[in-house]
Amino acid sequence: MNWDDLKIFRAVVKTGGLKKAADKLDMHHTSCARRLKMLENDLGTKLFNRLPSGYRLTEAGQRLTRSADIIYDEFNDIELDLTGKDARLEGDIRITLPIGFATHLLMPAIHEFMQLYPDVNLDINMTCRVRDLAARDADIAIRHVDNPPHSLAGKRVIQIYRSAYASHQYLKSHNPVNEPLDCHWLGWGDAENHLKWPQKKKFPSIPVRGNMYSDVLQLTAIQDHMGIASLPCFIGDVAPGIRRIPTAEAEPNDWIWVLVHRDMMSNARVRTFMNHIALAFEKHRDLLQGKAVF
Repeated sequence: MNWDDLKIFRAVVKTGGLKKAADKLDMHHTSCARRLKMLENDLGTKLFNRLPSGYRLTEAGQRLTRSADIIYDEFNDIELDLTGKDARLEGDIRITLPIGFATHLLMPAIHEFMQLYPDVNLDINMTCRVRDLAARDADIAIRHVDNPPHSLAGKRVIQIYRSAYASHQYLKSHNPVNEPLDCHWLGWGDAENHLKWPQKKKFPSIPVRGNMYSDVLQLTAIQDHMGIASLPCFIGDVAPGIRRIPTAEAEPNDWIWVLVHRDMMSNARVRTFMNHIALAFEKHRDLLQGKAVF
């Protein structure tokens, strides 16, 4: 028997419905239904009668409710004890974040956190892989994604905006609007995915050339006059030697998330760092949304 399945069972009991239980647990209702069915299969008995008015406990479900409440109380006591011991702001935090956030936005905030909490050691790894958290390779992941995995918890902070950029020198000899075939995009991933970029849709005739899997790498390339790149506005609007190409606007893209594994949400130093970084993003809202004026 899985304790996570028991938590879903208790939530359905308390709320009287699958959808309400899923909302309470911040899960998708289909995932809750699947896990509940697995629990019934493991126990070899039906726990609920599914009625139009809601979920009603069977006799077996009523017996399990009493046992689940006892187990919950025991786990809650253990969690409170461990949380109290872990409430001190000292120890390690393993952080993973994209290189662009590290080098162009968050380092002052990270420096400030280290000054405020000298007993907390930050172990920082620059990568874009969300699965680091699921594998417990990191405690916190800062990501720009639309839908993070359901196994993770965290804060959805601000939507990131992007635009199309090239160097001043490149735009002196290339005209993306009137002579698009003489220009080219710097690619990132499969060529067909480039058509999903809002900027690419406005300039469909500009061909794509090469692949460079990093905003910072693409920035370096366009600063060396190699072509046009789709960049986050917080990088492109402040980088020297480049500007938005003619008629390009700031377009909304993915959301910024500060994510943790659900088991880490009660960790005091992790929560403190999450709040600190979320506030740092909020301070840069205009820059992230392409509204900053320089």
